[in-house]
Amino acid sequence: MSIEAAQNQLDGSASEITKKDRIIQDRTKEIAALKAQLATAERSLTIAKNAKKRIQEKNAEALEMVKSDSALIFEKVSLKRAGEPYESLGRDAMDDMIGLKNDADIIKLARELTATKGHNAVLGAIKSIKAECDKQETPSPALTDAITILVQHVLAAKPSSNRLDINTLLLLASVVGLATNPTQYYSELATAVNLVAANLKEKKTSMLSWSDRGKDFITDLLVPVHHAVENECTKEGLMREIKAGLLESVNEIEVAKDYAMPDEAEIARKAGFSDVHKFLLSPTETTLNLNLSKEGRKAVHRLIDYSLGYGKVSHSSVGSGRSRYLVLKKCDAESPADLKAKKERKEKHTELLVKFSMYQKYTLTLPPTGTKLGLILTTNTASGNMTEIKDVVANSPLMNLIPKDICIVSLKGDAIGFVQPRSMQDTIESFTKVQTAASKQIEFIVVPTDTISA
Repeated sequence: MSIEAAQNQLDGSASEITKKDRIIQDRTKEIAALKAQLATAERSLTIAKNAKKRIQEKNAEALEMVKSDSALIFEKVSLKRAGEPYESLGRDAMDDMIGLKNDADIIKLARELTATKGHNAVLGAIKSIKAECDKQETPSPALTDAITILVQHVLAAKPSSNRLDINTLLLLASVVGLATNPTQYYSELATAVNLVAANLKEKKTSMLSWSDRGKDFITDLLVPVHHAVENECTKEGLMREIKAGLLESVNEIEVAKDYAMPDEAEIARKAGFSDVHKFLLSPTETTLNLNLSKEGRKAVHRLIDYSLGYGKVSHSSVGSGRSRYLVLKKCDAESPADLKAKKERKEKHTELLVKFSMYQKYTLTLPPTGTKLGLILTTNTASGNMTEIKDVVANSPLMNLIPKDICIVSLKGDAIGFVQPRSMQDTIESFTKVQTAASKQIEFIVVPTDTISA
């Protein structure tokens, strides 16, 4: 090999070595970059692990806090077991437990509340769960289980030990559908409602809650429960009771009561109290005002308290000074307020029968006094002597405004108020009063005669 060839070969080798050195340097840089990335990844991993650890620690702390809050709620409920707790205890406790979102403790709390005395705390918890369920499209299983426990507890109570009032029954009617297997509880609810309704109807005050005394079993109980329940079978049963009760109420004939007290009147006569004697003997007077001196009032007090017997006549003084007077009331007499409430109740019942399509309503304007109405009237004995419109004559101003073959259930107008004519004479007198009044508008509520005969 010549020197020149050897030199060329050496130069080529040197160039190759230089190229390899550059490749090695590039690889070294890549390795360094990868090491740097690895170090960064390791640091990120370490940070992530530390963050995860801190999150786990905070979760553990939160769980401990939840357990602590749950324990406090249970402790608060437990402390109230000795006496009868307020409704707010059950409502607030369940609100707090629902807020903690611990399903097991929600169900446990429901069971704990059923161990408290009375229904108050349980009803409060039911209201809390109902409010939460109203916010959810589909109630959670925990809430469904809890409300089932609470509803079952209330309905299982013996009526003699825990009377269910109207408000409680309405609350139960609104939540029974949320319970597991609601059909069973609808049946128990209907039984409880019918029991309270019967006590209200028969005025068995000793079997009623104080808040329910004087309430109407139809408008205050049966109708609202019917609107609240979702079970069709229960609704049908309630509607049958409602319609039967309405018809009985509207068709009931009020018999004028005799408030005469002859035995007590004789005692007053012998004692020298002529005004009291006359008052007690009257079959219609129920209240007497006596303007007497202080000694005179005391004498009447003694007569009533010691001679007439307990619970016959009440006495109370009204006013002061010389204007003070004594008011006597026969205890078995209905007060004006009671009579007004009874009349308003009957009017509501009549309107409900129109609403349920059993009766019909017509509002007319009668012609002025002196104008014949052109109505052929008769007494319908099958309806309890209601006035029947047998026909409307051809030239009657009421032609085509009211049908024939109907019985008049009630009339209402500014001149007469709400009345239920019990004779043809009553009906004619009501028509005359409306015709002579400034407002001649009158409202008829009627029932077809073929419905009565059926």
